[in-house]
Amino acid sequence: MPGTVTTAGPTAVRFALDAVPLARRVRLDLDLDLATDLDLRRVDGCWRLDLPRPAVDRLEYRFEIETADGTGSLVDPGNPDRIPGPFGDRSEIRFPEYRAPAWLDTPAGPEPRTVPGTAPVPTRLWSPQGLPDTTPAPLLLVHDGTDMAIRGSLLRWAAHRSAVAPLRVALLDPADGARADWYAANPAYAALLAGTVVPAIAGTVAVQGIVGLGASLGAVGMMTLHRTAPGLLAGLALQSGSFFTPELDPQESGFTWFGRLCATSTAIADSPGRPVPTLVTVGTVEENRANNERLTAVLRDQGWPVRADLVRDGHTMIGWRDAWFPALDELLEGAHG
Repeated sequence: MPGTVTTAGPTAVRFALDAVPLARRVRLDLDLDLATDLDLRRVDGCWRLDLPRPAVDRLEYRFEIETADGTGSLVDPGNPDRIPGPFGDRSEIRFPEYRAPAWLDTPAGPEPRTVPGTAPVPTRLWSPQGLPDTTPAPLLLVHDGTDMAIRGSLLRWAAHRSAVAPLRVALLDPADGARADWYAANPAYAALLAGTVVPAIAGTVAVQGIVGLGASLGAVGMMTLHRTAPGLLAGLALQSGSFFTPELDPQESGFTWFGRLCATSTAIADSPGRPVPTLVTVGTVEENRANNERLTAVLRDQGWPVRADLVRDGHTMIGWRDAWFPALDELLEGAHG
């Protein structure tokens, strides 16, 4: 029985893979925080796992194959649905309740243009069709900008939003090999954004308030920018941010910048900074849920206006994408209205 079968209901997923030559072990590579055994078992000549459905409306997965020569990964040959990821494609299951955003059908409009004078931060600027550079409009400042635009279709969302209220989008990308260091609460990088990148954008187009958007480490980088340059950002959109603490995230202690991230979480709790309208989104079954819920509680106790949305997904680009409407639209209205 090759392929993946979703049981009626559905209350579970049956993963099945034909016999793999020389495989000693097959495990489900599922980037969700689940307290369950993910090893497939040999049943009737194939590998099989019956997994109770997690609290999600879609799943991304691969099979991890262990042989005597090492471990590799395999997308599900019995499931044609694929999702591109930063480390290769993953197979996807969409449960009947899942609904993709309606704005995905919106054409993205003009190609982004390179902003001069932002080195070493590659920066491209998107504007909606027909908006003159001299007309003030809100600016969405986005970490992992190109990835958000390609895999997340961010510019389609921006075009949909701009039909109601025009905005511009600055796509910030990390330099090669610099993402972890830059985004993991690096004050020098934040100073570079505040002192070089944002002024270069403002010298290109008329800016009417800035909202920062970041996911995972990129969310921490945006919060660090806000704390480094209070008053620069009028709002924050923080998605599945890596706001680690030693108590909640010991499994991340081997990460190079773990100590810096934990120190930042402590600093946020100890010093409220300047409150701005903030959107926090996180997946129902991802490791960062606990630290994001902690961050939300801390900010609210400090008087920040925070909207917190729980998304029925994991730590994924699609989960972040699906949380933008209407929450990001409303954040922009609150930050600039």
